[in-house]
Amino acid sequence: MKEIAIYGKGGIGKSTISANLSAAMAESGKKILQVGCDPKHDSTRLLLHCQEMTTVLDYLKITAPDKCCLEDVVYEGLFGIHCVEAGGPEPGVGCAGRGILTTFELLDRLGIRERSYDRILYDVLGDVVCGGFAVPMRREYADQVYIVTSGEYMSIYAANNILRGLKNYDYEKYRAGGIIFNARNIGEESERVRRFAEAVGLPIVAELPRSDLFAKSERAGCCLMEQYPESEPAELFRKLSEVLLNQKDFYSASPLEDDVLECVVLEKSLLEKPREIKKAVFEEHSSDQPKQFFSKNLISREPLHGCAFSGAMGIAVMVEDAVCLAHGPKSCAHITYQSISSIGRKTLLERGIVLPMQVAPPIVSSEMSEGIMVFGGLEELKDKIGILKKDKPKIIFVLTTCPSGIIGEDVDMVKSLEDEYTRIIPIKTDGNLTGDYLQGIIEAYVSIGRNLIDPSVKKEVDTVNLIAEKMVAYVTPENYQSIKTLLDALGIGINCRFLYETRAEDIQNLMKGSLNLLAYEDYMGRTIRDFLTDEYKAKFLDVPFPVGMEETAEWLRKVGAFFGKEWMTPGIISQYEEQYQQEIAMLKPFLKGKKLMVVTYNHNIEWILKTAVDLEMNIQKVGVLDFSQDNTFKTRYEEQVDELTMSYDQEMRRQDIERLKPDLLLANYISTELDGAVNTDTIPLCPEVGFMSGIKMARRWCDIFKLNLKEGWKKDEELYRKYFT
Repeated sequence: MKEIAIYGKGGIGKSTISANLSAAMAESGKKILQVGCDPKHDSTRLLLHCQEMTTVLDYLKITAPDKCCLEDVVYEGLFGIHCVEAGGPEPGVGCAGRGILTTFELLDRLGIRERSYDRILYDVLGDVVCGGFAVPMRREYADQVYIVTSGEYMSIYAANNILRGLKNYDYEKYRAGGIIFNARNIGEESERVRRFAEAVGLPIVAELPRSDLFAKSERAGCCLMEQYPESEPAELFRKLSEVLLNQKDFYSASPLEDDVLECVVLEKSLLEKPREIKKAVFEEHSSDQPKQFFSKNLISREPLHGCAFSGAMGIAVMVEDAVCLAHGPKSCAHITYQSISSIGRKTLLERGIVLPMQVAPPIVSSEMSEGIMVFGGLEELKDKIGILKKDKPKIIFVLTTCPSGIIGEDVDMVKSLEDEYTRIIPIKTDGNLTGDYLQGIIEAYVSIGRNLIDPSVKKEVDTVNLIAEKMVAYVTPENYQSIKTLLDALGIGINCRFLYETRAEDIQNLMKGSLNLLAYEDYMGRTIRDFLTDEYKAKFLDVPFPVGMEETAEWLRKVGAFFGKEWMTPGIISQYEEQYQQEIAMLKPFLKGKKLMVVTYNHNIEWILKTAVDLEMNIQKVGVLDFSQDNTFKTRYEEQVDELTMSYDQEMRRQDIERLKPDLLLANYISTELDGAVNTDTIPLCPEVGFMSGIKMARRWCDIFKLNLKEGWKKDEELYRKYFT
């Protein structure tokens, strides 16, 4: 069995040629299958006398995978030719290329190529040879590829592009059979096609003149081979079918560069000086387009750090009176649901703590299936929103996944479904097409803010907003309580947590907060701060949530000064300073002189270094790893550090442990390669805030030194060798 692909620009007549070729082959006694690979599904229409048939994609929409059979999509036409049409979505929705892939997967699964055909002929749209429409020219399918063209320049341009696609799949096996010239009766047409054919090294296997017989046959609802079997064009198809059935020699795909193609077809000279093209000059004007905010990953062209859809979902679920609708396959919603809910489960299992947050986030899926990816899923999305609206949620967030982005779904249309009870807000992350996990977080903040924040709300005295707390951090609830305790001491209330355990009304009234307190001054925090500052003129304290004694004292002084309560801060600070010094005095006898090595992603470790210095520990080494959130590191304790190395790595870490032999290693993660060679403690990426951050960690260090470095079970091998060898 041989497989033949007929490619050509849309409207060039390849379907008419394919149908008549199949008829000519079948007339000679060959068993033929013709597969139409065009969304118009008109390739086999004349072979079936214009009778309606079910396309493969329409069939898959209504048929369960285990119920599919070939008999339902294969029809018998003229001369016993078997006919299949792939079909496709309505114009403007879905993805026809994905539909071709789906069609071939089904036909292969049902074993159509095992049905003893002499030839399978694929009639394929060739305007754009994307991954879907290129399937028939892949090596496991077409043995022979022919290109239909007229002498029109754009038709030849498409033919050249088809050769480019074929070249990507040919490697050492040549499959280009030649050019089928379908004349349009334009000036110098024959010469153009011949020049192109010679330039790309392909023969013209047939030249079909323009004839009214084709139109007359079509009006009769049949192909020319049936309606006018004795005509000259019919004889040309018989000769062409003989060429395709018996051709032994094939040619490499050798497409031309665009400038060469233009010179060959239009007889221009490569030496002609091209017309100067000027860049457009625009007058300066204020743009109405909102500013875009990008993650460090996108700006630095780094590998993806997670999925934007997942990052956005983690933020959207923090709005307590909202439902999050994942527009994509069920698996996307399921994986994200498990990721978000695992935080609560793990905290409960490890610490016995029930988080004051939603362990079961309100996530539902539009359940995008393979068929929806082909035909588009806006109608199903509307139906799902209709079901959700029955419960009258305050907000429905619609978050897009990769398939939605790939097929270009216009999810902005969901806003037209809003009513007096429910706002509908699209968050277009398109899975990881938009970017990484952090980009998704940024997209969610910006989309939610722009849709909900009311800039006309008046500020209230002695009120703050907490900005950009981290949903994934275990310490977020504890840090909230610590910040609240400090604010309560100053008589200051919290208006909105943007975005953590908040409500749509709180976000709408964000501008009530006179001052905004940033949780973390990392890349994410700075980006959210820039967004609120640029678009809402929000005022921010110039330091983030404080970690450590000195940082917290400074933070409290600045908050007090902003609200005119600086007179209250010295008393609060002195109480904590006295407690801090008492703790240092208690811990110093156990930790003084201990050799300390620090390896960290977290670039803010002043609170650790201050505590170590106050305890008179020997800081041998600080190694700073590259971090997806930041590229900066600074410390005021550099003189107290023996060695400081930037762009640190795992090999350096192993060598330094062997060389320095520290008493204690602090790191964001513990390596299994250390194997008990050193005492270790974990530096949290999100540490506890407040005056006693360093003290709490130093208490752990004392406990660590009380433990046996080598766990008992690690001596089992020695015991075995002693008694059994």
